[in-house]
Amino acid sequence: MLGVLNSKLNFWFLRNLSNVFRGGWITCTKQYFGELPIPVIDLKSKTDKARHDKLVGLVDKMLVLTPKLRAAKNESEQQTLQNAVSATDQQIDQLVYELYGLTEEEKNLVEGNKTP
Repeated sequence: MLGVLNSKLNFWFLRNLSNVFRGGWITCTKQYFGELPIPVIDLKSKTDKARHDKLVGLVDKMLVLTPKLRAAKNESEQQTLQNAVSATDQQIDQLVYELYGLTEEEKNLVEGNKTP
């Protein structure tokens, strides 16, 4: 659930559902979170189970990397950890797009890219 809620897709949903304030801040209240479409995962399905397990693994990895990044002392270590966090975050976003069945055009919309 943590991976889905922290994905670019759900932030995009929230930005489109809730009030947007100066500086891009959004309202994150129960009212708006209740509107988020959360996918139902059937753990009896091999495909859904594999996606679930991969997402859990990526979230676990992020939970290990983030405190290390905060504690990093030198710039080289910070950059290495930031790259790992960014790569893991991108993997989570791609998996969430897959969970929701997004097309390339929809992914581009969420990512803020122009469609071809």
